[in-house]
Amino acid sequence: MLATSAVGLAHSEVMVNRQVTQLAADVSVGDTSASATVVVIAIVLMLLSIALAGLAIWLWRATAVDDPSLSVLEEMSSRRYREADAEQKASLRTGATPVIPDDGGNGDEVISSHE
Repeated sequence: MLATSAVGLAHSEVMVNRQVTQLAADVSVGDTSASATVVVIAIVLMLLSIALAGLAIWLWRATAVDDPSLSVLEEMSSRRYREADAEQKASLRTGATPVIPDDGGNGDEVISSHE
């Protein structure tokens, strides 16, 4: 029984080797269809990599955190600001100014911990 399974295994290995050899024989070094397929796949992969790099750059820029002090400039670049009169512009600038939290009444004093 063991000898029969070993012969069957050897026979299946020979069949696999023949199939691989036959597949390798179908594609030769100067085969233009195989070369064209490789070139098309390489170009598609390069285009895909360029597209993914562009997507990564776009996501990086789109998710960047803006400094709160730039909110006034952002408001000034809006259409609503451009079409507003002088009073409305002043109101829009004031409304866009970031609020700085109170620091406990210290003002601009420099506090030294070595007193």
